[in-house]
Amino acid sequence: MRVGVVMTVKNEARLLRQNILYHLGLGIDKVYVYLDNTTDHGDQTVSDLKAVEINNSVSPESYKNVPYLEKFWSNAAVHHTARQCLNTYDAIQKCKTERIDWLISLDADELFLTTKDQRQSLKEFFIAASNEGADIVNLKPMEVIARKTAYKNVMQEETLFKTQKNFNSKFDQIYQKIFDPYQNSYLTVSYWLGHTMGKGAINIQSSVIPNNVHRYSAIDGSELNIHNNGYILHYHSYDFEDFIKKFQNFKTHPDTFLSGNKIEDLKSLWIKLVNDKHYSRERLMEYFEKNLLFTPSKLKRLNQTRMWNLLKRKESAVISIDLPKQILDQVQH
Repeated sequence: MRVGVVMTVKNEARLLRQNILYHLGLGIDKVYVYLDNTTDHGDQTVSDLKAVEINNSVSPESYKNVPYLEKFWSNAAVHHTARQCLNTYDAIQKCKTERIDWLISLDADELFLTTKDQRQSLKEFFIAASNEGADIVNLKPMEVIARKTAYKNVMQEETLFKTQKNFNSKFDQIYQKIFDPYQNSYLTVSYWLGHTMGKGAINIQSSVIPNNVHRYSAIDGSELNIHNNGYILHYHSYDFEDFIKKFQNFKTHPDTFLSGNKIEDLKSLWIKLVNDKHYSRERLMEYFEKNLLFTPSKLKRLNQTRMWNLLKRKESAVISIDLPKQILDQVQH
């Protein structure tokens, strides 16, 4: 059982080597990295790793003769997610010739995890998925809890994650207030800040294509055998520098997703704020600390219910995952 990872990256030099070393330590056989207009020379940080293949994002012209990819090659000039889907499709073709059985599609700020208890190996996970005839395995996200303004190697240092955005009990829901300096008011939002759709692992023997960066469909339109087990650890805006980098990158993106849906109000606010020349780094740092950083008191509230902590939480909002630390501690010493 051979497993690969594909990533499309832009200016992820701080994360890329950590990410790949973790996945190689987990048992990944091949990593396909596609550079998408990156300028930070992140590829040089992993050039010594033999299991890594580095390419630029594929040209839309490469797949203009493939009609079922039209949504991607026709939008590739504008939407980075369209380029990401083309890169994933390109990696699928490479896997077929290199005898890779499964391909996990991730971002540089995401790590694959088999189970919450971290006991099942990568190979065991995909042998089970193959034996059950899965075409796709959807991977549920768990989002990092940012407890520092600056990490050196966040994937090695941070072990606390948010378990999920929504909970069965209304008393378990967790909200926070994010300040909007342009309206001089607060937005009430979930404590969960990143995407909730997760990512996917692709059975290379199945005839599938990306539907978007999160989901897949059969080329012939038939129903896929989709399993929902496995996780990704998402290091979303994990410290101040990542917050700045992420929303500076988003400045050049359209204000709609590839689907045509408008981007979220909070994302729009942070794109505007981070790229506002009237806001110094000092003011942005203060904003990050007050609105995104999980101080001890703010972290404590994740263990409380909305009823003044009189009711015990039915579902935990926080989990400790230390497998990345374990693996990275070994390979970096």
